[in-house]
Amino acid sequence: MSVFLMCSNAIAQDEDERKGINIADLVEMSGDWFIAYRDGIKQVQADETVPVENEHTSSFVLKRSYFTLKKELNDVFSVRYTMDLTIDTEGDDAGNVETRLKYLYLMTKPRINSKVFTGTGIEVGMVHRPWLDYEQKINTYRVQDNMFIERNRIFNSADFGVTVTGNIGPKMDEGFLKNVNGVMKGKYASYSLGIYNGGGYSGIENNNNKVVAGRLTVRPLANRLPQLQLSGYFNRGKGNSEFSPDFNQVLGFLAFTEKQFRITAQFHDGVGDFRARYVDAEDPSHALANHGYSFFGEYKFGKSPFSIWGRFDEFTVEEINEETQRVIGGFTYKVNKMIRLILNTEHTTVDGNTEDIYELNLEISF
Repeated sequence: MSVFLMCSNAIAQDEDERKGINIADLVEMSGDWFIAYRDGIKQVQADETVPVENEHTSSFVLKRSYFTLKKELNDVFSVRYTMDLTIDTEGDDAGNVETRLKYLYLMTKPRINSKVFTGTGIEVGMVHRPWLDYEQKINTYRVQDNMFIERNRIFNSADFGVTVTGNIGPKMDEGFLKNVNGVMKGKYASYSLGIYNGGGYSGIENNNNKVVAGRLTVRPLANRLPQLQLSGYFNRGKGNSEFSPDFNQVLGFLAFTEKQFRITAQFHDGVGDFRARYVDAEDPSHALANHGYSFFGEYKFGKSPFSIWGRFDEFTVEEINEETQRVIGGFTYKVNKMIRLILNTEHTTVDGNTEDIYELNLEISF
C-alpha cells in the first residue's frame, strides 16, 4: 500500500505531514483518534442537546474518532465519507460507542479557464462549513477541545448544504506550502462560501430558513511576508428552532505562521447561534447579542519533537451577562508524523465559578 498526501479530517497537519492510505488503488482511507486521560469538568460538544453542567470526571476517555474514505471518480468528480465515533453520554445506551456521519458529499472541480479564480471546488451534501476547517489547519489542537467559536457553541464544522471554495490569483509557492504551512493554497487570497440548513451535521432541520456563510482570507504582503494572513468570516440567517431567532455573526482573524512558531488572534461579534440557545427565556424568537475574542500561540523547539502552546478565550452573552474565560496551555511530544502526546491544563471561569482540567491526550492520525 502506498502513502499519499491527503488532508486529515479534524486535525489537519502541515503540508509535509499529511497522511492516508491508498487501498488497492480503489479507495483512500485515513483516520484520527483522540484518546485521553481527563481530570476535571466533563467535555461538552457544541452539538449536544443536554444542558451544560460542570460535572467533574476523572477517567480515560475516547474524545473522538474519525474514519474517512475518499474516492476519485474521474478528473472532475470525487466523493468523501467520514464517520464520527464518540461515547454516548445520554439514556440507557450511555457508555456505548455512538456512530454518526460527519461528511458525506460529492466534490466537483470544474475546469475553469481563468487566471483570477483558480483551484475551484464545489461540495454538495454533508459538507464543510467555511470556517473551522481553515482554523484547525493553523491551530492543530482540536484533540484538546473545540476551537473558540465551536467551544462557545456558535456553530460547528459541518452541515447539510453546498460549499464553494477556491483561490483568487495564482497558487502559493510549493516550498512555502510544504515547509511552512499549507492552510491557504492561494498566493494572494482564498475564499469559501456556502448555504446551509443551519443546525449542523447532527441537527435536524427545525424551520425553513437557511444560513449563508463565507470566508475571505488574504495575504496582504504575499511577496515580502507570506506568513501573514488576514481573514474575515460571516454567518447570516436564523437559529435552528421553530421560533427562528436571528443568527448573524462577523469574525475577524489574524494569523502569522512560521515553521517554528505560529500565532493567531480572532474577534467575534454576533447575535444568536446556530442551535438557537442564546435567546431570551421568555421570548425564544429574540436572539441575544454575544461577543468575544481568542488568542493562540505555539512554539516548536528547533528540530526536537517538543513544542509548547497556549490559548486564551473570553466570551460574553449580553442581557443575561454570562461571561466565560478560559486559559489553556500545554506541552507536546511528537512521537512521529502520525502520533502526538499532549499534556495540557485548562482553567475555566464561568460567571465567577472556576474549574481546572488536567489532561494527557494521545492523538493518532494516519
